[in-house]
Amino acid sequence: MKPAAGHYVCVAASTLGDSPVWDRDRAAICGNMVRLYKLVHTVLDQTTQRRQEAAFIFARLVFETLVNIRYMIEHFEPQLIDEYVKYSLRHERKLRDRVLANIDARNGIMLPIEDRMLKSIERAATAAGVPLDDVDISQKGPWGGKNLFDKAEAVGLGGIYLGAFGGPSHGVHGNWHEIYSNHVEWDEESGFTPKLDWHHPRPQVLFGLSTLIIETLAIYFSFMCGEQWEAIFGEPLSDLSHRATLASNAHEAYLAGKQWPEI
Repeated sequence: MKPAAGHYVCVAASTLGDSPVWDRDRAAICGNMVRLYKLVHTVLDQTTQRRQEAAFIFARLVFETLVNIRYMIEHFEPQLIDEYVKYSLRHERKLRDRVLANIDARNGIMLPIEDRMLKSIERAATAAGVPLDDVDISQKGPWGGKNLFDKAEAVGLGGIYLGAFGGPSHGVHGNWHEIYSNHVEWDEESGFTPKLDWHHPRPQVLFGLSTLIIETLAIYFSFMCGEQWEAIFGEPLSDLSHRATLASNAHEAYLAGKQWPEI
């Protein structure tokens, strides 16, 4: 059996580059590749269990992670990674300040759980290389000065944002459209009843993600391995892309003769 996209994501997630460890800046990007590996594994797991609703939720997270990886690589510089790190540390800063305020209100008496929390928060800040006092909790807007759509536009994925991210966001947030589509039965008039069965996933999501993953892997391997990446991964990724396209085209041909609700 030839390797699939998930196999190469696992390889990418294990690639250290020209150093035995990542520094903080590379860890932000490479850690997202590890996250991508785990998310892809989860999408496949929920797909094989025929749970479309759950697979869609994780597919949305896959897309967000792909955008973040590509954006950080294409605009790679310490200042951007600092913004990414500080943005995520705002919660820890707020939590630390609240814990310290509670301790102060007790005239310096610290509870054991507060001691553990403060040590955990301080460890996160140390690993990030950012003093918590440098984290601006009043900052408005996302890291990098762009929301996810803007980042997707910047890396050439704006055109597929609505299908790959906007729609699946219904599943993440439990919007009415997701409830109507997946969790209640409508009687075509004014009545609804519970729908406890899972939908069976359609392969279009996997085909679409595979294409985006392959493109991102090429960008990632180039970033991590330099010019030699193509000699190692160029042909295998090209073959994988070709196979994904053939499978997608075959499925579209299969659907061509069908009508709703069969499709």
